[in-house]
Amino acid sequence: MAGATTAENSDQALLPALVIAAQQQRFRVQPRDLQVLEGSEALLRCEIQNLMGAVQWTKDGFALGFSQTIPGYPRYSVLGDRTQGVYNLRISNASLEDDAEYQCQVGPAKFNSAIRANAKLIVIYN
Repeated sequence: MAGATTAENSDQALLPALVIAAQQQRFRVQPRDLQVLEGSEALLRCEIQNLMGAVQWTKDGFALGFSQTIPGYPRYSVLGDRTQGVYNLRISNASLEDDAEYQCQVGPAKFNSAIRANAKLIVIYN
């Protein structure tokens, strides 16, 4: 019968959508709000499962870029491993000027939407 849909054909039609949904990039570890003493090290964690897009951090909405070293921010570095989806932001010798809202951003890629996660860093005067 032309145009008839069987349960088997219906299940096969859903399979590509299920595979795509299962492979969506998502946060395995989201950055969390953090308090550190001035002069200490801050580590904001960001780990992505099924990473497809480019990753960068922002500070109060200002993009810090896609490199492990961040121009203009010599105390900042991104530690991790792309193959594992690890992009932790390390701030050494934290100062009051580092007290800000940070965001780990993962850009869109084929079949994947952009994702973002925020964390507030509070630097306590020592």
